[in-house]
Amino acid sequence: MSLIELERVSRHYASGGAQVRALDDVSLRIEAGEMVAIMGASGSGKSTLMNLLGCLDKPSSGRLCVDGHNLPELSPDQTATLRRETFGFIFQRYHLLPHLDAVGNVELPAIYAGYNGRERHRRAISLLQRLGLGERLSHKPAALSGGQQQRVSIARALMNGGRIILADEPTGALDSASGAELLALLGELNAMGHTVILVTHDAEVASHARRIIELRDGRVVRDAAMTTAPRAATPGEEPARLSTARGPAHWLAPWREALAMSLAALSGNRMRSALSMLGISIGIAAVISINALGEAARSGVRHSAQEASASKLDISQGNRKLLPGAVTQPLTLRDVMALRSLPGVTAVVPHYASGATARHGRRDDSVTVNGIAVGDIGLGNQTITQGRDIGAQDQQNAAQVAVLDRVARDVLFAPGEPVLGQTVMVGPLPLTVIGLAEPLHAQDSPFTLPFRVPGNVYVPQSTYTSKFDTHLETDRLSVHFATPFPTETFRAQVRQRLLALHGGTEDFTLETNDALTGIFTVLLTQLTGLLRAIAAISLLVGGVGVMNIMLVSVAERTREIGIRMAVGARQRDVRRQFLIESVLLCCLGGLAGVSLPWLATQVIRLAFPDLPLVVSWDALALALGTCTAIGLLFGNLPARNAAMLSPVVALARD
Repeated sequence: MSLIELERVSRHYASGGAQVRALDDVSLRIEAGEMVAIMGASGSGKSTLMNLLGCLDKPSSGRLCVDGHNLPELSPDQTATLRRETFGFIFQRYHLLPHLDAVGNVELPAIYAGYNGRERHRRAISLLQRLGLGERLSHKPAALSGGQQQRVSIARALMNGGRIILADEPTGALDSASGAELLALLGELNAMGHTVILVTHDAEVASHARRIIELRDGRVVRDAAMTTAPRAATPGEEPARLSTARGPAHWLAPWREALAMSLAALSGNRMRSALSMLGISIGIAAVISINALGEAARSGVRHSAQEASASKLDISQGNRKLLPGAVTQPLTLRDVMALRSLPGVTAVVPHYASGATARHGRRDDSVTVNGIAVGDIGLGNQTITQGRDIGAQDQQNAAQVAVLDRVARDVLFAPGEPVLGQTVMVGPLPLTVIGLAEPLHAQDSPFTLPFRVPGNVYVPQSTYTSKFDTHLETDRLSVHFATPFPTETFRAQVRQRLLALHGGTEDFTLETNDALTGIFTVLLTQLTGLLRAIAAISLLVGGVGVMNIMLVSVAERTREIGIRMAVGARQRDVRRQFLIESVLLCCLGGLAGVSLPWLATQVIRLAFPDLPLVVSWDALALALGTCTAIGLLFGNLPARNAAMLSPVVALARD
């Protein structure tokens, strides 16, 4: 059987609704070791015939066998394998990848064959040295002359053995001297046993072949052997005997090589790669920052609530479990005295409070007036920072004195204005300011409640009951207990005591700040979730941007895809590379997006050591996992488009 056989092969193309017959009923055979020239004018069908002979295209009809394989029956991947193991291509425009050096371009066919990295590297260097390019190994195509680039393409053609060398107008882009050297080199390769097929329109180039096949209008019009004596054949070149990886390395090698090629491709266009990563970086940075801020806010709320509710139980009049219209008893001094006798109780503070308008000079605002006993300010997690606390003498004389908290001070007095000794009007009653109170743990947590609360004015309990509210009943008590007592145990004791006092009716409510903490935590969680969703939209926008860039990249690199397919890349090889490029873009962008919030967090923590701002490892892992998923999701379409390209169409694209 001949090395290449064509029987009644035709190739038709659709053009504007009509069928163009590029090849029409062509039959011929090419034997191993021949040097054949295919000639013809432009439009004669010689390029179409070359594409069929090189397994870059398939016939519309007829039988085409290459090395015993019927081409129309082969799958795209089987065809790629046949090209890789049988053919070496030498193109008129060299078709070298610009981001690879000479050695990298020569190695390309062996990469797709899965050959050992060190062995293929040594072979590539050996071939280039043999072709006189030993000093140009690390030069990229832009730094090589036309003749040198063509020699690199010859070395690439020989990398996997190159039993059949297809040369398409090999001297078309060379000067006469370089062209003559190339033809002499092709003759030497033929003498060493390689089958050489020249495609040319130049009769002088064709004269170097032993056989000329001439085409006109898609048909063979001449198939003649040259009259010159054939060259004496030298012993054939030892074919490439490179080893392939085995075991797990066999499966990892294609991914490792695709990763290396993807990194080289991305580094070849750094600006576009950086802009592609920007959208993902912004999205990831937003997600990480929002997550860190949300966790810090929840931590701050929990901290503040724990400080406010530590060793304290609030009792309020009424119970939602009671039937509508049920009468509830107010909390009285009898309840206060009974609760004070419980073991572990340190204080029982009745809450006498009402709203009023406070005025000082031209400033006024709504405040809460609190009637308190001696020492109650400390129980309320406040501390006197200026002046003095309300004393026993003030209680005994129902003195018209007051202690202001920070909020009341800020709304009634200008910054820097003296406060102690000043008189403020609270309702109709003038009160002399004797002290200023601050939250006891104001510096421990940087977070405050997300809404404005009125200021507090503390007055002696006797003053409150005689001037503001004459009733000794209240609707709320605070019971303070020693910290060793478990909250639930103490809660059960208080409940039993109050049930006995209220005739067995639970017309009161026991609560700590845990419920309020839970509400705020839920609200913060929902708010954080909403902000995360907004940040996720930016991630999706970044993903769409990556897909758009990758689609543009496929369009711009169509010829590169054709080169890779010509030297043996299968569809899955092309798809794998573009998917990895997409994932790399997203992951590198994700790393940049993670780094920015992390660095910002470190700076903020140095400036504010008490701020509970942390970027968790879970968030980092989730961010990188999300980047990978986005890369796979949005890179799939461009990768699929690249893999489905026809080698012929791709190589023809400028």
